[in-house]
Amino acid sequence: MVKKAIILVGGKGERFRPLTLATPKPLLPLHGKMILEHIFNTLRNQGVKDITLTICYKAEQFRKKIGSGEKFGVNVSYVEEQGPMGTAGFLNLHPIRETTIVINGDDIFFFDLHEFLKKHRKGTTKGGIATLALTQVQDPSSFGTVKLDSSGERILEFVEKGKAASNSVSVGNYIMEPDIMRYVPKKQFVMFEKDIFPQLAREGKLFAYPSKAKWIYARDL
Repeated sequence: MVKKAIILVGGKGERFRPLTLATPKPLLPLHGKMILEHIFNTLRNQGVKDITLTICYKAEQFRKKIGSGEKFGVNVSYVEEQGPMGTAGFLNLHPIRETTIVINGDDIFFFDLHEFLKKHRKGTTKGGIATLALTQVQDPSSFGTVKLDSSGERILEFVEKGKAASNSVSVGNYIMEPDIMRYVPKKQFVMFEKDIFPQLAREGKLFAYPSKAKWIYARDL
């Protein structure tokens, strides 16, 4: 069972300016609720209530609008970055100590946590440290893509935006084990997509959760 989630909400949302000049993208409304509230609901409804938000840009708005998370039925804590640290830099401030789901707070992916975790657990029996949720798109050029082995379970290669390895793309939802910390460089700016996932793939420690679940991507909002 996964009990802990970390949601990455520190970005400036530059693709959505001018809307995000005043409000961080995860706090923008979508179908009557904040984007972040939709993510809370997906987690809470599947038993995950212990949530950490990594904040930076307009951090005070998250503390004001989300607070402790009580009104959303979750328990929220914060890790505040003092400047840009990349998608994984927070790990040097807040190490993972248990099986954790990490979520990009810009998008909404309506995953089945039971199936996601089942894939992850199967991967850990084969040396896996992290499992990435994947979906298929027609044009993968704007996404991180993967090359899978013949079983469709192990990720052989992770390629960041620009050079597509396939039409299987990462939706920015990951389950990972504490051993991930051995792969985190001790530097200010760290990216999962460039510094960590490619190395895990090379070592055979990165696995896949292919899914057809609904995914609301940033450009579609």
